[in-house]
Amino acid sequence: MYLLSNAENKIKKLDFRKSSENRKRKKIVYKKRITCLLILSRNYGKLSFIRMVGGSTMPELDKMTVEELHALIIKLYEEIAILKRQNETLKAMLNKNSNNSSQPPSKDGFKRKPNLREKTGRKPGGVEGHEGHRMQMPEGYQDLIDQGLAAYELIDHTDGYGEYVSKWVIDIRVTPVFIEHRFKIGEVPPKYNNEVTYGEEIKALTIYLADDGMVSAERIADFFKSVTNGIVHPTKAALYGFENELAKVLTPEISAIKDDIRVAPVINVDESPMKSTQTVIHEDGKKDVYKTAQGTTFNVTTRTYSTESSTLYTVNPKKDIDGVNRDGVLLDYENTIIHDHDIKLYNYGGGHGECNVHPARELKGLDELGIKWAGEMRDYLLHMNDYKNKDIAQGNTACDPIVLEQFERQCNDLLRKGDLACNALDKGSCGYKKLNALLSRFYVYKDEHLLFINDYSVPFSNNLAERDLRAEKTKEKVSGCFRSWRGVEGFMDIRSFISTVRKRGLNVIDSLRAVFKGEGVLVNPIKV
Repeated sequence: MYLLSNAENKIKKLDFRKSSENRKRKKIVYKKRITCLLILSRNYGKLSFIRMVGGSTMPELDKMTVEELHALIIKLYEEIAILKRQNETLKAMLNKNSNNSSQPPSKDGFKRKPNLREKTGRKPGGVEGHEGHRMQMPEGYQDLIDQGLAAYELIDHTDGYGEYVSKWVIDIRVTPVFIEHRFKIGEVPPKYNNEVTYGEEIKALTIYLADDGMVSAERIADFFKSVTNGIVHPTKAALYGFENELAKVLTPEISAIKDDIRVAPVINVDESPMKSTQTVIHEDGKKDVYKTAQGTTFNVTTRTYSTESSTLYTVNPKKDIDGVNRDGVLLDYENTIIHDHDIKLYNYGGGHGECNVHPARELKGLDELGIKWAGEMRDYLLHMNDYKNKDIAQGNTACDPIVLEQFERQCNDLLRKGDLACNALDKGSCGYKKLNALLSRFYVYKDEHLLFINDYSVPFSNNLAERDLRAEKTKEKVSGCFRSWRGVEGFMDIRSFISTVRKRGLNVIDSLRAVFKGEGVLVNPIKV
């Protein structure tokens, strides 16, 4: 039991311990915070409320009239309700992360993530009876040596002894190559105007490290210097020049990617902001105007169009429908578009599928707030997806009509239960606002959320596009921001090319080398 004198003594001790000016200011804040504290003391069975420090003492209850007591009780209940809502909101904010909301993982901080895997009871390591695998020499390695694609060395430790056992070591060496080109006088191609230029191997490896490995230009330059004993040491300007050179010659490859995406049965679309010190203002009938930031950066919008065989990245100054039109992918598209409830995309395509991972996270967050219906709805969505995956594994290409009808009926029942759960909540609470918005979305876009079970070619989520976007966010973390509009546009084209050739099973470095040589890759597919 605390008394007013005890609280005052604590503040005096606080003043004594924290005598600096800064501590005194914090003490004043401390006083203000406990101003609202009500001390309940029990004295001979009589209740009295005392408001501490800086406020006036409330009248004792035994001196109040019945009407005054009723008014006080009503006021206290109202304050308790407000505090409960505030507490609920603050708890939701503190517990918010990428697993129970749409918050990106980059904002989760450095909190230790719990291991959510359930124990299976099995011993760690390989399963008993599992056939182990060891590193083996590549098949046909002698052919690789004969073709000059690999080198062979013999180190004999037998001192001429007749019988021996062979043990192999696979290694790699980087050796500079000096290539001399001889031309007739007056017939030198423009690319060889300088006395010395870098070859396609260095250029391809630079692009691979910079735009796929997301390695900084300084580290790439140091890498070349280290592995060649200082013989090859390109400047940062030269490395950036390789990227600009590649971006200029990728136009036909990007057109081939667009053509492939336009005929795909399903397109996954996602977008994300990126920082750039330069943006562009587009106006119909006028020349583009480039605007450079001073001491800050612009948020530009990158958009990803993803299929199983192609990826196209675009960049626009704003997150609007004009940008989608400028991308030129969805204008005449007539098939299904998968997205994260991006309303503007409903102006395109012949059908739409909503990503179910995002609402599943929101439902998990609501379940953690104590709204049990949210957990039931989340289990329903995940159960349907699990059923679909098992059905496809068994060779089925469509859901059984009877099962489909059961899923539909279960969804309607859950939505009705959701209405009851929502109406039972305080309308001013954080849980009510989130649940009401989520219920409205399920009612209006129910067919889009359930399209994945009605059509097995439609995915449960938009993860394909989201995975393709991760490389862009990694690049932003490495570089901080893009320095020019041309730079961000070039990077999007290069990433489109690299992601697409990888999806099609092509060797990335071989493909980059071919483009630098002027050969077609996606326009005229190369053999792997």
